[in-house]
Amino acid sequence: MYIIAYLIVSFFSLSSIHDYHTSLIEINYNPKNKSLEASIRLFSDDLELALTKLNGGKKTTLDSQTEVIEPLLELYIKKNFAIVSPNKEVKKIKYYGKEKEAEATWVYVEVLDCAQIKDFTLFNTILIDLFSDQNNLVNIIYPSLKKTLVFDNKTRMQSWPF
Repeated sequence: MYIIAYLIVSFFSLSSIHDYHTSLIEINYNPKNKSLEASIRLFSDDLELALTKLNGGKKTTLDSQTEVIEPLLELYIKKNFAIVSPNKEVKKIKYYGKEKEAEATWVYVEVLDCAQIKDFTLFNTILIDLFSDQNNLVNIIYPSLKKTLVFDNKTRMQSWPF
């Protein structure tokens, strides 16, 4: 009986490692490459849940073999984060990789061909399908001005602020 109670308490304490669900993206304009460099910070456990779901329910951890995790992570980012032109063309994203730290994981990408992005739209649904309280903060530095956008269940697309 004590063992069952311990397992139930352990399960619920593990499933709520943190009380809030948020991601942070910092986008910097690179005038030399005419691209946007994005650093995406996610809670590692939330990201693993998203990748497991994308992987058809097969348990996926960030420590999985590189040839398994990297393509999944790249696909997940490309499905949930984009810069879209007024004529609905999605800008190409180049995936560079990930870096783990404490409870978070940084994912690095570059949005190519962004010399002219006036009237474009930013799309961000990272982790929104998993958590009803998910908030995605996006800090944009372009070229030297800074703006912050917030994405959630109700706001998945926003106009480029510059």
